[in-house]
Amino acid sequence: MANGNSLVHDPVMKLMGPNGLRTAIISRHARERSERVMATIVIVGEEIINHRLATLLGDHGHRVLEAADGEQALAIVRAEKPDLVLADILIGNMDGYQLVQSLRAEAGSAQPRLVFLTAAYMEADARALAQACGVSELIVKPAEPEALLVLINAALSGPPPQAGKPSLEPGSAETHFHAIVGKLYSRVAELERLNAQLEQHAAGRTEQLEVARSALEQEVTKRLWAERELTQANLRLHDRAVRDALTGLYNRGYLEESLDREESRARRSSQSLGVMMIDIDHFKRCNDTFGHAAGDTVLRAVAQHMLSLARGEDILCRYGGEEFALVMAHASPGTMLERAEKICRGVQNLEIESDGRRVGPVTLSVGIAIFPDHGESGQAVLQAADAALYRAKAAGRNCVVMATEVTPMTRGGAVPPAGQRAED
Repeated sequence: MANGNSLVHDPVMKLMGPNGLRTAIISRHARERSERVMATIVIVGEEIINHRLATLLGDHGHRVLEAADGEQALAIVRAEKPDLVLADILIGNMDGYQLVQSLRAEAGSAQPRLVFLTAAYMEADARALAQACGVSELIVKPAEPEALLVLINAALSGPPPQAGKPSLEPGSAETHFHAIVGKLYSRVAELERLNAQLEQHAAGRTEQLEVARSALEQEVTKRLWAERELTQANLRLHDRAVRDALTGLYNRGYLEESLDREESRARRSSQSLGVMMIDIDHFKRCNDTFGHAAGDTVLRAVAQHMLSLARGEDILCRYGGEEFALVMAHASPGTMLERAEKICRGVQNLEIESDGRRVGPVTLSVGIAIFPDHGESGQAVLQAADAALYRAKAAGRNCVVMATEVTPMTRGGAVPPAGQRAED
């Protein structure tokens, strides 16, 4: 039943059965780890590379020590007697050849094995220098972890070097070292050139982004202004649609639209809703005597006076011609009568002039109705207030008439039946 797995032929496995396979594998791995001889390894060179190597080697059970430069590496070698030294071929304060010379010159028989680390662009010269220094292994950065472990295991399995200076051909190490340094300088120059290009490109992109940002900011600003102007234009259009051009008050269409809303609100809150119909007395006579311009002046003056007495929640409209309507929420009959009398007295005391001539005094006739006392809907109450206004006109004008009673501002005759409006 050969299947390539040596454990199948193990007598122990025959006794354990197939369910013991995992336990046997784990036991074998543990046995192999215990039999493996772990090495002490010193890594010298770049900090980032050091940490990566240290992590990799530490994960495989080696004891790893790190050195920033050649002097620190020599001190660690003297104190720790490592099995292997991994060193950059170019170190900050000494090159690979000097490190080899210093290591070989150390007294004592135990010499660490040495492996050089180098960049790919200087591999040929680095390999020649390694051979000249008697270093058998060379690792080209960056290296795959598997390949790196193979090279390190090969170096560890080889014989350790003997103490004493390495035998070199005269000038050979210096030649290879100078070649490496020359390539390093060329590499640095190339990196500086690439860095300058990158900075120039970044500056250009920054300038382009700044231009684009400025253009975008201007476009956003223009759009915001356009949106604001459009909103204001729509508000103006809406205002024109609901406002009377002459007096600036709401128009009849807005009154009819608002009356249903105010009726619903009054129903929900179980509150009263007052409606007042106001008419300027003898307005046709005013137009015939002083002209239509004077009539317009009177309309504006009366409207502004009533507006000055209105509450924020009141709805004051020009109903048509010389008629006005006032809707007052949460208003009792007494409040409505008080407001109507105040409006009438104030208008009568207005000093209105047109073309240098005084127009007036101006008097008003007012009809009042209350929801739900005088109608089951807002429109019904409006009609009741209008009927009361007819009665006020018929009663002699310059008076206030509630839907069920008359409150004269001046004495007048008998009140005619509702719906009979006296001649203006």
